[in-house]
Amino acid sequence: MSRPRTTAGKRNVQQQKREKARAKQDRRAAREEIAPAVPAVPLDVGEADLIDELAAIHRMAEDGTVTPEEFELRRELIRQQLEQIDRGTR
Repeated sequence: MSRPRTTAGKRNVQQQKREKARAKQDRRAAREEIAPAVPAVPLDVGEADLIDELAAIHRMAEDGTVTPEEFELRRELIRQQLEQIDRGTR
């Protein structure tokens, strides 16, 4: 059986949990601020072009030339644009 934590130790663990939750909320809020700024799909951009761009972003992520945050953002934008194209063809 493990030793019980001291009161100070329990406080530190709880503080770390609160800080982690606050950071998570901040990241979510930042994503929500960016998401409405998704531009409409330009008429000259096709599905094939977006898929090529998606493949290029994946290659850049594998090479380490793009940050994980930027990769996620750009991937989400392309996904939303592909959804707009899909909705337009229905």
